Amino acid sequence: MHEINALEQACPMPVILTKRAMKEFPNEDLTVLVDNKIATQNLKKMADQLGFKTTIEQNSVSSYTVQLTKEKEENSSINQVSEQKPTFLKKETESKQQPYIVSIHSEIIGNGSQELGTTLMKSFFFSLSEQEQLPEKILFYNGGAKLTAEGSSILQDLQAMASDGVEILTCGICVEFFELEDQLMVGEATNMYRIVELQSQYKTVSP
Repeated sequence: MHEINALEQACPMPVILTKRAMKEFPNEDLTVLVDNKIATQNLKKMADQLGFKTTIEQNSVSSYTVQLTKEKEENSSINQVSEQKPTFLKKETESKQQPYIVSIHSEIIGNGSQELGTTLMKSFFFSLSEQEQLPEKILFYNGGAKLTAEGSSILQDLQAMASDGVEILTCGICVEFFELEDQLMVGEATNMYRIVELQSQYKTVSP
């Protein structure tokens, strides 16, 4: 049984830490420590998708233990099970998506709180960088152009994805409007014609 301490970790870190442990310790059951009910619900949803049985125990007002146990396949012999990929790895491989791109038109996600919107955008890009299948390209335009410039809170994730082959494209007219010509830190400038062309060619994800 491998234990993961996800206490005081903001969403989606408990899920990400658990998925990493599933890959690092594919033959072990897992115990995850979290400090809020929403984290337990997110872990249960992921476990259900990946073929794990979930047991949740509340230790105190702000302490929960989530146990994830691999479901046993009734009709497989011990040798067959040992030779096969773990169920959750098989499911992830089989469900590989079609190529997709991500389109970003603002510095924040949603309306209302600027602070919350900024936090959500950071969480989105961190989660995106942890996906099994990364996007082919990420497009930035309007206020989103600022996210590829110096001082952006998501530069580390963008640079990591760029090093893994993701093409980062920022609208050139937006770069000029916000006077960011000398501040772009990742990727390259493009034009709106190319952005529309790519959006029509690929499945497009927008947060």
